[in-house]
Amino acid sequence: MNELTLEEMEAILAQHEISELAQDIEATMDTVAANPYYEFPTSGWRVDGEEGVREHYRRALSAGGLQNVASRKRVHGVGPNTLFREAWFSFDGEDGARLTGQYLAVIEFDPETKRIKSERQYSDSIFERFLAPHLGADYGDIPGVTRLNEN
Repeated sequence: MNELTLEEMEAILAQHEISELAQDIEATMDTVAANPYYEFPTSGWRVDGEEGVREHYRRALSAGGLQNVASRKRVHGVGPNTLFREAWFSFDGEDGARLTGQYLAVIEFDPETKRIKSERQYSDSIFERFLAPHLGADYGDIPGVTRLNEN
């Protein structure tokens, strides 16, 4: 099995994040491998497959914008085709207050396609305050989206 270098994984992730910040769903999906798998353990969701991941990004990246977001890497780790990143995530709350939360993402890459294969994102309650309203009450109705405890 081929292994990506830290620099290769960072480059893929940088393009992914640039696409997210530009709110370009197609460019974001171009950085994601076929049949992706995402988990959001803090909120109890899992997303299997391209259709579910695309809809996740459509909801998270649109509908009012990204609220002046900024992310700064705090701690970094690496494993075989896997990048671990803890970061601060800042955004403007609905009341205009600047909020900063934290998340830890475990990102697995496909070394052949050089795309993101899976992501598990653990976050604090501040980050959840950012994400939850974007997902919507019908998030679990999206094909491929299920509760972690249902599988």
